[in-house]
Amino acid sequence: METYISFYLSSFRIHVFKKAITDIGEPKYIRFLINDEGPSIIMEAYDKKDFHSHRVTPKKDSGGMEISSYPLCSLLKNRLGWETGKSYRIPGKTYPSQHLAVFDLTRAEQIQTPGEQ
Repeated sequence: METYISFYLSSFRIHVFKKAITDIGEPKYIRFLINDEGPSIIMEAYDKKDFHSHRVTPKKDSGGMEISSYPLCSLLKNRLGWETGKSYRIPGKTYPSQHLAVFDLTRAEQIQTPGEQ
């Protein structure tokens, strides 16, 4: 099942689409895994709060949830050569039975957001 994740480098925020959260079982926490040599980022359901997890807090009547993460946004910006201050959307596929979503970094597209030049 296809879904998306967006990275806003001007504010170092990540938008996780509601469908991704729903498809992986609406967990209390998620975490992101990045393979050093692979072209993907994995978002998986996680069962506890720790240094690597993010609490799932979707806003009512919104399309998902926002996460603030300077380290993750900076890592992807540097690894993929993304432009500072720009925004990028990455398509992915959910695997409900495994409680994870895989986003293909090679398919990242720059998107225009209000206020960006």
